[in-house]
Amino acid sequence: MRLLVVGGGITGLAAAWEAVLGSDGRGPAEVLLVEASDRLGGKLHTEVVDDLLIEHGPDSFVSYRPAAIRLAEEVGLGEEVIGTSGARVVYLRSRGRLRPLPSGMGMVLPTRLGPFVTTGILSPLDKLRAGLDLVLPRQLRDGEDVAIGAFLRKRLGGGIVRRFADPMVGGIYGASVDELSLDAVLPSLRVDEATHRSLMLAALAAGRKVRAAGRGPGSPFRTLRGGLGSLVDAVASRLRERGADLRLGVRVDELRPTGAGGARAVLSDGSVESVDAVVLAGGVASSAALLAGPAPESASAVSRVSLATSTVVTLAYPASAFDTPVVSHGWLEAGPAPISGVTVSSAKWAGRAADGTVLIRAFVPERLGAIAHAEDQVLLDAVVRHVGEVLGASRAPELTRVARWPGVMPKYTVGHLARVAETEAGLAHLPAWRVAGSALRGVGVPDCVADGRRQAGLALDRVSAGRAKVGS
Repeated sequence: MRLLVVGGGITGLAAAWEAVLGSDGRGPAEVLLVEASDRLGGKLHTEVVDDLLIEHGPDSFVSYRPAAIRLAEEVGLGEEVIGTSGARVVYLRSRGRLRPLPSGMGMVLPTRLGPFVTTGILSPLDKLRAGLDLVLPRQLRDGEDVAIGAFLRKRLGGGIVRRFADPMVGGIYGASVDELSLDAVLPSLRVDEATHRSLMLAALAAGRKVRAAGRGPGSPFRTLRGGLGSLVDAVASRLRERGADLRLGVRVDELRPTGAGGARAVLSDGSVESVDAVVLAGGVASSAALLAGPAPESASAVSRVSLATSTVVTLAYPASAFDTPVVSHGWLEAGPAPISGVTVSSAKWAGRAADGTVLIRAFVPERLGAIAHAEDQVLLDAVVRHVGEVLGASRAPELTRVARWPGVMPKYTVGHLARVAETEAGLAHLPAWRVAGSALRGVGVPDCVADGRRQAGLALDRVSAGRAKVGS
């Protein structure tokens, strides 16, 4: 069997890896992976400058979704997976001050009542309003998707939305919770309300269960000692060892279905390739364009996935620029600011910077408004000024980087799961064609890895099943 993978980000690489490994029911497949840019990895991009390891995109993944760790182990990087350094203290900057996240606080709800009642992040009125959730009736109707922000305001009030949900959930998805889909992003809240009626009661019950099991509050985040770019390099190397054809600087101009359910791909280098199965992992625009002719309903559904722009600003300071050592892992902004949050990479991860250097990543999502689209120097000036004021920097950073990701961050807005279903239904006549990656089924690195592998397996299994049927 021959598989075409469109897109060389981590989703496409994972799909290719699944194909060359094979499975119990089918042998390894021949893989052609086509990437339009001159670099593999997509948003995973690590730069090493002297003693600095700079991540221009994601810098970590969560351990409770094991797909990324499993992939690292399979390509020989299992010993390179590391956890965070030092004590994990998460801060929110609220009402002009850095305040620690209350112990037991999740992205939206507290699992312990005492720390929630005493936190300074919320005003007394915010806390009283949140307490109404304990007596309110159920708000959700079956089959109706709603925005996370609208739902939480009804149950818990605006304080929880402004101070917790928008910084934490919106920070992950690069969008406001007032547009993000409850069912696509936080479906557990629907289950919590259906089961317990009160979201607060559900969260407190979950907290008691976790504590009874003896599980501590340690950080779930992991990364690789050499940065996430090392995962890209390792997967690519193992793919080439197994005979995969990885073509950079080449795009697919057209996909044409074949009578056998496969495809003929017209490539920008002038070649025409015949394949038995296809995994589209090049993002919203690429997938929609290639499906426009063969599967217009799928193309329409994919094209309706909203996209956001995000920017990562990296700053490196001498430690002597700060009167107080910078030891926290960073903070999220719960109020007006030119950034949505900060990670202090030198404190959070071992090996990111030499002793005596403070390495910082600041995030500027499109939802912050005009600052996200400002010219580099204007953006840098605003970020440096803000970070310097919060941390008390006495001088400018010695190194800066601006990494822009324009229109590549999928937003799971209300109705997202319906768009996913439409995409799949529109490809029913082409069962060996699959759309994979963050556009549809999860924005985190483990989500992308898992979906790439799953979609490659589904595509190739359909080819195997079709051949078996013909053979019988």
